[in-house]
This record gives sequence, C-alpha cells and structure tokens, in this order.
Amino acid sequence: MDFYENGEVDPLVIIKEYKTYQAFLEAVEKELYIGRLNEQEKTTLEYLSKTILSGARPFELEILRQLMKKPSISINEIREIFIRRYDYKVNMQSIDNAADVLQGKFVSKDDEYKRFCRIDILEEDSNNIFHRMNNFTTRLQNEEFKKQIDDIIEVGLKRYHDKYQSSLKNESPFVLYEKYSRRDVSLLMNCGRDLSSTMYGMKRIDDDVFIFVTYHKEESTDEQKSYVDGKPDYADAFEDNMIFRWDSQIGRGVDSSYVSDVVNTKRKHLLVKKSDAESNFYYMGEFDIVDVCAARKRDNNGKERDITKFEMKMHHPVREDLLRYLQSNLQQGLQNNTQEFKAI
Repeated sequence: MDFYENGEVDPLVIIKEYKTYQAFLEAVEKELYIGRLNEQEKTTLEYLSKTILSGARPFELEILRQLMKKPSISINEIREIFIRRYDYKVNMQSIDNAADVLQGKFVSKDDEYKRFCRIDILEEDSNNIFHRMNNFTTRLQNEEFKKQIDDIIEVGLKRYHDKYQSSLKNESPFVLYEKYSRRDVSLLMNCGRDLSSTMYGMKRIDDDVFIFVTYHKEESTDEQKSYVDGKPDYADAFEDNMIFRWDSQIGRGVDSSYVSDVVNTKRKHLLVKKSDAESNFYYMGEFDIVDVCAARKRDNNGKERDITKFEMKMHHPVREDLLRYLQSNLQQGLQNNTQEFKAI
C-alpha cells in the first residue's frame, strides 16, 4: 500500500515480475524476511493479486473487505453498501460473477481452476448469504497473510477510486484512456472466465466487440521472412484524432464471420498499446465503422490472401497528448514519454 500511495513503484509491476508481494519480499530481503506463508496462503495471494489488485471494478474487493470484518454478509447488504458508498445499484449478475471470481473460477485453463478453486474464501447458501469459509478464517490468524490480503483490498480500492470510479456512472464499464489488460476486459464483461488467451486482434463478447492493437509492430530482421514471428504488417494507425484505419487478420475476407462480428455488433471498442513492451492497453473508446473494403496481402509464404480494411470513426476525439505518444518514434517515445505517461 505504501508503494502505491507514495508513487514509488506500481504494485502491478511487482506482481507481474514476482506474482505476489510475498515472493518480492523473499527475493529482496532474503534471510532477513521472517514472515512465512504456507502453500495455500501463497496460492490465494497469487490469485487475488492477478485478478482483483488492478482495481478495474470494486465488486470483488468490497465483498472481500466485508468478509474480512465479519463471517457472513447477505446480497441485500452488499447492494445497500453500493448504494450508500457508490450511489450505484449493483445488479445481481455482477454480484454473482464477483462471488464466482472469489471462488477461484476466473481462470483460462482447467489446470488453473484445479489449483485456484482451493482458495476457499467464500460460499453461498440458499438464502443468498455469503459465508466466510472456515479454512479462510483459520488462515487469517496468520498476521502476515491477513496483512497482505488487507493490502490487496486497500490498493485495489484505491486504484479503483483513482482511475476507474467514473465507470459506474457510464453505460460502458470502461473509462476513456485508462489502461486495461485483456484479463480486465474479461472481468468487466462478466465473462465468468479469463478469455485473455483468445483476445488477440479481435474478440466478440455478446453485443460488444473489442479491437486490440499494438501501434508499433516489431520489425523482422530475417530477410527471408516478411513479418516478425509470422505477424502480418498490419496498417493500423490513426489518420487524425477521429479516424482510425485497421486491417483484419490475414485470411479474413469481407464475407468472413470474423468481419461480420466486427460490422454487426452493437458496440465496438478500441484498445491500443504503444508496443509489445507494454502489457496493458489504453481504452480509446467506442467507434463506428465508416468504410469496409476488400484487399489482399502476402503471407510469410509469399501467398496472396484476403484481408479486410476498415475505416473507423471514434465517438470522441482522441486526447492529443496520448495520440502524440502513440505516434512518436518507438525508441524516442520510450525515452521521452515514460515519465509523462506514468500519469495517464
């Protein structure tokens, strides 16, 4: 919590590198660190750190905070808390989904579920009451474990209030120009599972479609290969602060179901990151499609294949400083804009 409040290190950077703050302390302080956790406690911290620490939404954090204070809480009490603290009437789908997340179900693979389903935090009875599980109550007697759970909750809620709180008042759960991981998108869309492994380029979720763009593609150094790692040289770029041009995946023609998903979905969202060095994407907002046209592109085998070119118009003009950052030379941008965009 001190790291976040003092602006020293983003806790998410620590989690990306070490998975838990516990592992970070063990690596940095080595034999001087005396706090010890068992494997289930470490697993619980790892899951919560990668799932709710970002603060992208408050539902799981608030439920967990209440269960740290008392052994049970009803769904009606949870809804009253959100009305009182957030002036927001949370729906049952979000509460049910949050409970599933806290039961270790927000995973992408079966082996992950087998591991994280044993975090044993809460269970729900037939009267719509969430109960803190006895196993979790016992683990909270370990002061180090309890402190780290408290820190996850406090940092997550602080990040939420600092960055994402306005989303509750929006029709969309996303905040313009804030950063989101593919995992966050799965969480905010109440997918029930982590779909990030399938969110490359484009992903349709019910009536929403998400376009994920890396603005500066890595260039190949192999003269025999047109594209680095087999990635086509997509012409994805902002023409100005309203118009964005985007190429479909190679092999996706105008009559493909892929293109149909983009064209016919009710809400269309654009998320952009500057380069592969960045983990998360800036949410650029919703867009409308202005034009769709067929084109051809050579793959790495030199074969001409269908693609589809899109012209998109953003619902809001892109913020000028963010646009300059994305469009700037990659190396120069990394050197000159890192400090400026810590605040974005």
